[in-house]
Amino acid sequence: MTLTGVATRQKVLGYSSALGAAVCYGALAVIGRKVVIDVAPPLVATSFSMIIGTVILAAIFMQQIRTDLVRRPARKGWLFVALAGGSATWGVTFWYLALSQAPAILVAPLTSIYPVFSVLLALVFLRNTETISRRTVLGALLVTAGVVLITLGSK
Repeated sequence: MTLTGVATRQKVLGYSSALGAAVCYGALAVIGRKVVIDVAPPLVATSFSMIIGTVILAAIFMQQIRTDLVRRPARKGWLFVALAGGSATWGVTFWYLALSQAPAILVAPLTSIYPVFSVLLALVFLRNTETISRRTVLGALLVTAGVVLITLGSK
């Protein structure tokens, strides 16, 4: 396969994965709302969803985990893994707390303004590795404007 073919394949895989994530997060809003209304309080829902997710991922990627642990990642690497895990945990916790208090059709769009925070944090922490164009900033602002329109239209 040529370099162009590999690059195209990677882009298609990236966009497909992003679309898959969007579908899963959309389903999560509806399922999560049902969970916090009928099944369990938000913190219990967070705990169980994180535990179940960990077990599923560990089962799927066990071989890769073993391979990566043999390499013995640097402490700095573990720090970033811990920060990412902490961010994900707090994000899921706040997600379930929000769903316990507000309709999914408001929570889901509001949480989708995360690109604004990603762009701001990338500007601060990844300025040497990420290129943030005006187009990217504009896109993040358009996402936010869309969320504002959805939120105002739902009242």
